[in-house]
Amino acid sequence: MGYFWREAARGVRHTGWMSVASVLTVSVALFVLGVFGVLSINLEHAANALNRQVELQAYFKPSMKPAAEHAFLAALKHEPGVRRVIFVSKTQALGQLKKEFPHDTTLWQLISQGNPLLDGFQVYTKQPRQIPPLARTLRKSPDVGQVVYQATVVSRLTVVTRILRTGGYVVEALLAFATLFIIANTIRLGVFARRREIAVMKLVGATDWFIRWPFLLEGIYLGLMGAVLASAAVIVGYHWVFHTAAHVVAFFPLAGVSVIERSTMETTGVGGVAVGLLGSLWALRRFLRV
Repeated sequence: MGYFWREAARGVRHTGWMSVASVLTVSVALFVLGVFGVLSINLEHAANALNRQVELQAYFKPSMKPAAEHAFLAALKHEPGVRRVIFVSKTQALGQLKKEFPHDTTLWQLISQGNPLLDGFQVYTKQPRQIPPLARTLRKSPDVGQVVYQATVVSRLTVVTRILRTGGYVVEALLAFATLFIIANTIRLGVFARRREIAVMKLVGATDWFIRWPFLLEGIYLGLMGAVLASAAVIVGYHWVFHTAAHVVAFFPLAGVSVIERSTMETTGVGGVAVGLLGSLWALRRFLRV
């Protein structure tokens, strides 16, 4: 194996700029794959985070009296599956709104005319699956004006994730074909440059696979180099996005850096080896007659 790897490295040096082009092409393809992977992981992470909150928000009708509201919440706490109920008055909701949007002039003009918000409450259930039936029950109540929960947001994030993955597969298939073509031509140049050496090896009894292995490893070598560049670019870029988002969009739950690092290295590593090996096999099947 030491001899095979040395021969593969020598083949990379001999093909020169074609090897550089192969590595860069692999890097671009795997970088795009890594970016789609990062987006997909973060959307799934956001959907799971919303699901884990197990929260349902509802608002009383304006005609409800404080005593009736508290009686309603006391009865709600004993409903099956309800873990916790939190009352949110319209005064508390207004204070929270002021903290979240301190510079919204339109909002301040509306508030100056009076508090337009309603008393409401938050319900936490024991299981996410218990939210939809509870929401249907609350919507039927004559005391509740509006019910909001995370299922709609989660379902939309799931659809976006599915679309993103499908689009990623299509784009990646096109890039993979271009990458295979470049790697195959690189291996072809190596075979052509060493055609006399290969003929001599055959004359002295070298087996077909003894001749093939250095070229196969050369393709894997090119794929791995491209994978290293792609994973480094994705990881460095995500580090920047993660720390920037912590200040800009702190409310959005991003996946941890360690999760992205592990997933990116696994995906690009496997992808680099697969593309390099397939490109080599394609070239050897077409251009190496041994």
